[in-house]
Amino acid sequence: MTAMVRKALHPLLVVLLAAVSALLLAVVVLPLVLGWVPLTVLSGSMEPTVPTGSQVVVEPLEGEADAARLSTGDVVTFMPRPDDDTLVTHRIVAVAVDGEGRRSFTTQGDANAAPDAEPVTATQLRGLVKYHVPWAGHAATLLDAEQKRGGVVLVAAALFGYALWQLVGAVRDRGGRPAGAAAPVPPQDARTERLSVVSGGSAAG
Repeated sequence: MTAMVRKALHPLLVVLLAAVSALLLAVVVLPLVLGWVPLTVLSGSMEPTVPTGSQVVVEPLEGEADAARLSTGDVVTFMPRPDDDTLVTHRIVAVAVDGEGRRSFTTQGDANAAPDAEPVTATQLRGLVKYHVPWAGHAATLLDAEQKRGGVVLVAAALFGYALWQLVGAVRDRGGRPAGAAAPVPPQDARTERLSVVSGGSAAG
């Protein structure tokens, strides 16, 4: 019965653990390792590309050198005005360079009918969006950094426990035979043996 239960639960557990692991990898582990910053999208100006409630992960940008790497089509996070700490995430639709080589960017939300009123300068840029995870921002706003790290540890423990459960179950299914031991030979069926003898005798005659 245990083997049947384990076999039935195996696909479900694999899918569940894989989904949770992928989510934590995207929103916690990769940003932590690469120095990127996760942010939650609170409005629908980038829909349908980035749904409301998504978590965008951005590579920090600073100064003209980083601004020079940007081009039309990039999605960036920026302050709408130099003195406004509010963050906006929109797509670059045009790039301009002045006589001194300083860049400015015209931005627009994918869902907006017109570009943003003011161009964005290098000093207003805060990050280049590397990827986003739909709707993950809702969960992220409910958890602090310590709770997210705890989630990573919990999933790692769950993966280890699942692997151990599979190993113990496999050993039990083998009846405790040592590794490399041959499986026991099942007893021959008496009726089959008698039929073989009769058949062999007929062939010889």
